[in-house]
Amino acid sequence: MKPKPWVCVVGPGAVGGVLAASLSKAGFEVRLAARQGGEAHRLARAGLSFEGPDGRRRAVRGLKALGASPRPAGDCAAVFLCVKARDLAAALPAARAAAGPDTPVVSLLNGVGHERAVRRAAGTRRAVIGSCYFAAMRSGPRAVRHAGGRLVWLAETEANSGAARRAAAVLRAAGWLVALKRDEERLLWTKLVYNAGVNPLAALARRPNGALAEDGALRELTLKALAEARRAAAAAGKRPYPEMTDAKVLAGCRAVPTQLNSMIQDLDAGRPTEAAAILTPLLAAAERRGVPVPALRVLAAAVRSLEEALT
Repeated sequence: MKPKPWVCVVGPGAVGGVLAASLSKAGFEVRLAARQGGEAHRLARAGLSFEGPDGRRRAVRGLKALGASPRPAGDCAAVFLCVKARDLAAALPAARAAAGPDTPVVSLLNGVGHERAVRRAAGTRRAVIGSCYFAAMRSGPRAVRHAGGRLVWLAETEANSGAARRAAAVLRAAGWLVALKRDEERLLWTKLVYNAGVNPLAALARRPNGALAEDGALRELTLKALAEARRAAAAAGKRPYPEMTDAKVLAGCRAVPTQLNSMIQDLDAGRPTEAAAILTPLLAAAERRGVPVPALRVLAAAVRSLEEALT
């Protein structure tokens, strides 16, 4: 009998949990590695509660911790890194342990700069840099909600073409819409602009994504932050993909009206956010070239103030 294909999700939080649920449903054996050592084993024992965009809930059973015996047969079909940028260094040993000689190691992190560490760990042939355009959130202990969206971008370069295509095939088998992009930097900076326009403002207002499109004042501020983020990216010599228009961003917010983005979730949980990873590259580029970005500076300072109040 042919062994069941297996994958590894490093960081089974909101995004990682939703991915794990979809991959398990598609017939993959899913191995988990978590920042807190016992969390993967707890998920393996108790299972994961998953709620889809239609509001239906199901229990995800059969998940296993990466180190649990016996090790699955055959090489891992793909490793998915679903951690915060600040946790990447601690997550890479698990990715290396899971990956076989031809296993794609897919990074789904926000921010820029982490791609170099992923390539050092996995090699240019196996490292695949990606961005998620779907809404995921934790809805309780060992419970996740997929609020909407199915799009994942993966960077296919000359060096990693085979790995990128294999990773895309795994994701498509689990129901995700995958777009292969030829420019890795452009892929990352496109998501950086999107995140800068949406996440900090929603976190400060404590409002779901839908409010950014429907509330007049919040919509105006969202568009101002997006415009400044694009100018800052241009100052760094980066140009977002043309799909990232104002209309597309607002439509994306309307498509997931109840989604509380990751910065809100982090603040509510008493954790630092990804604001620095998202905003610092833009602010630094604007500073170097003398580009005014007053809204981004205010957003960064306000989120930093909230984070300092957590300690």
